[in-house]
Amino acid sequence: MDLYDAIKGRRSIRKFKQTPVAKDLLEKIFDIALWAPSGMNRQNWKLFVLTGERKEELVSICSTSFEYLEPQLQELFAEKPKIVEATRRFFKRLGGAPVVVCAYFEPANTVDVTSYQNVAAVIQNMLLVAHAEGLGTCWMTGPVYVTNQIDRFLGVTNMTLVAIIPLGYPDETPKVPPRRPDRVVYQGF
Repeated sequence: MDLYDAIKGRRSIRKFKQTPVAKDLLEKIFDIALWAPSGMNRQNWKLFVLTGERKEELVSICSTSFEYLEPQLQELFAEKPKIVEATRRFFKRLGGAPVVVCAYFEPANTVDVTSYQNVAAVIQNMLLVAHAEGLGTCWMTGPVYVTNQIDRFLGVTNMTLVAIIPLGYPDETPKVPPRRPDRVVYQGF
């Protein structure tokens, strides 16, 4: 798949088929994703990839984070209560994704903002490569509200959770959202 097509064609998937994702395909995706740039070449990201029972236990923990988001969603989508309900359903099972990735960073001798950006670059690569391989993903930050529970479950210490990414074969084709205008300001041309 052409890079331009991957960027323009990728969508956040919230409904997945139950088809397992082969480990060799996951390894291919992460091998490419880890070529992301990082501040001072620290490469201080850490990805936990879960399937099976471990994934189901993680999904149960992540589902509890919806209660923290619900007030914001109700305010933001006061005119569209169906969006709040759809989000509630998604959080309950993470769309039935067969794989869930937890993206962390390890402490670095830099400010946290650099580490967040390092992990964000890996996530973006992962989303694009997964899409190019026929898989769907959804970049989620809501579960960060329950970081302590996720850390305990994974046995993680001294790292920072950035996002959770459900991954699998899509069972939906979301509409193309419009791009907002006036997001680039050219000066000196």
